[in-house]
Amino acid sequence: MRILTIGVGSKGAEISSVLHRKGIKVNRIPLFRCYAVLNRFEDVRDIKLSEENKFFLPKTLDVTGILNEIMSRYEIHEGAIVITSFKDEDVKIAVEISRKLKDVFEDPVMVLGIINTRELGNVIGKIKLLKDVSDFLILTRDEKIDETVEALNILARVGEIDLKKKVTGEVVVDTSDLFNALSRDGFTIIGQARRRISLFRFLMKRSHLLALRTQRMLDLVREAIENLSFEGDIETAKSALIVFAGNPDEMTMDGLFASIDFVENLNRDIVVRYGDYPIPNARFLSVAVLFSGLRRIKFD
Repeated sequence: MRILTIGVGSKGAEISSVLHRKGIKVNRIPLFRCYAVLNRFEDVRDIKLSEENKFFLPKTLDVTGILNEIMSRYEIHEGAIVITSFKDEDVKIAVEISRKLKDVFEDPVMVLGIINTRELGNVIGKIKLLKDVSDFLILTRDEKIDETVEALNILARVGEIDLKKKVTGEVVVDTSDLFNALSRDGFTIIGQARRRISLFRFLMKRSHLLALRTQRMLDLVREAIENLSFEGDIETAKSALIVFAGNPDEMTMDGLFASIDFVENLNRDIVVRYGDYPIPNARFLSVAVLFSGLRRIKFD
């Protein structure tokens, strides 16, 4: 899934630059098309993006020219994500960008809101504001950014096929599954977990190896849920999405169904979507878990 990515302010632009450098590529094409909109002069030099993808917006909220320039490049996108901190000036710009994007963009517009719990301010009001101008709102703590970037890398793979490797998942998950899992009502949180695959697994008997693979998948889902991007009441979530990515030989249908059962047991009314993205010969297995439609946040 190719995502137009716009980072707002120093924090949002920093994440956009990380996705530019570390974001996933399929068929040598980057899935995150990254830009930065900065409101402090000193940040323009520090953000590691190409010069034509950085924009300076001093003391104004008119983002029309910036969006016209971005959209004039005729890139193919299947969604957009605006990344912002909860600083007042960043939120104001993010709101304008999201609002205008929805006017000109046919695909869903998401906002990733980065919350610093040491500087809460009017968080509830800003959440409502960002939710109103976007199709979907994803929340993450500042200290969970690395994990959130990894989860986005997994989720961005949905709908993609590596033409060189020519493989598809056992349970194909596409872009519509992701957007159907995201709820316009409430907010979304995501988690991820990853394990390296030991070479010594080939010494195991087949039954033991299958059991290990199944248990590993379930353990990964549990770990991802224990390390979600923000604390929310997942027992009231309306929908969930589970996406495994990695070596297809290390995935089992028993592991997938056990993972689904585990999530459903957290909330019997939840709608769970799921799938996998195979990466042949990979030395790892990872998972992203998404919960959406949450309405209550929790602070430590």
